[in-house]
Amino acid sequence: MATIPRLGGTVGARLAAMTTSGRTTPALRRLRATVSVVLLLVGVASACSGGGSEEGSARGGNPTDSAATPSSSATPTGTPSTGCGTLPATESVEAPPGDAVVTLGDRSYRLGIPADYDRDRPVPLVMNLHGSGSNALEQTTYSEMAARAGERGWITVTPDAIGGKWELAPTGADDEFLTAVFDQVTAGYCVDLDRVHLTGMSLGAWKAAATACAHADRFASIALVTVEVHPSDCPPMSVVAFHGTADTVVPYGEGADPGVVVTGPNAGLPGARGNMAGWASAAGCGAEPRVQPIGSDVEHWTYPGCPDGRGVEFYSIEGGGHTWPGASIDIGPTTQTIDATDIALDWFEAHPRA
Repeated sequence: MATIPRLGGTVGARLAAMTTSGRTTPALRRLRATVSVVLLLVGVASACSGGGSEEGSARGGNPTDSAATPSSSATPTGTPSTGCGTLPATESVEAPPGDAVVTLGDRSYRLGIPADYDRDRPVPLVMNLHGSGSNALEQTTYSEMAARAGERGWITVTPDAIGGKWELAPTGADDEFLTAVFDQVTAGYCVDLDRVHLTGMSLGAWKAAATACAHADRFASIALVTVEVHPSDCPPMSVVAFHGTADTVVPYGEGADPGVVVTGPNAGLPGARGNMAGWASAAGCGAEPRVQPIGSDVEHWTYPGCPDGRGVEFYSIEGGGHTWPGASIDIGPTTQTIDATDIALDWFEAHPRA
């Protein structure tokens, strides 16, 4: 197993100091993104070698008409959780990074509560899973999911894996932990149970898919970044995914850039085209996508004929690496043509539980 590099004391101290200072500055955004991507890029390859438990628009939203325009002021008409009307333990969390640590038994997760939270108004919930070798703080700062979801009035949870590694099995300690987080948050806060969604980066994306498929009665839709493996026994699911053609950590497969080679345990994983066809078929959509270019480096694939309320879409990033599209800092090739966080949130807005 490869060794995961640790943060140097100077960089780690700067990140900690800037995070706790309450100041959001360009330097802080750059430092956070740099730290996150370095660990994510190296961590997935390292953890995958452990066997069994590992893998692999402009800012402002989806540049197509496939997702609804976000509206944080609209009153949800879904199913309120038992936490509605309950006095919350946390009224709001100030940025940065938009969430704070909550302990659950011997583990923890980060919880983001919007500043305008109303205990009598059900709101969407987004669960955001970090990549291998990373952690919840790095994922929430890298993706900016808590901050931007909070601007829409949504709750976010960003759980921590043990030692940066998620179990991929649909049962086990991690599954019990994630469902316990779901239960705790929905019991303590006013959540729209028809609008609970999962997203993740790399191994976290794989775990997000496995979790959503195992608990399709709880999760409405998913957004997957750099890994879009389709569990063969997954019920119909709305999914949007992102993958770069120059990814050297998890194979893009057919259509990858010439000369790009993935070695190690991830090398045998199926490619994006086959993965997305699997999601489309399971969802009842057509197998061949309609392809629309976005800018000079992104293709947007939409799978036609999906049943009402369901969708499967894919963003193929030409020359994109094992990175989060739209991230603040390019560590490895990172497109700025689209923004995965905004597109994911628009996707969640448009795909409540059917």
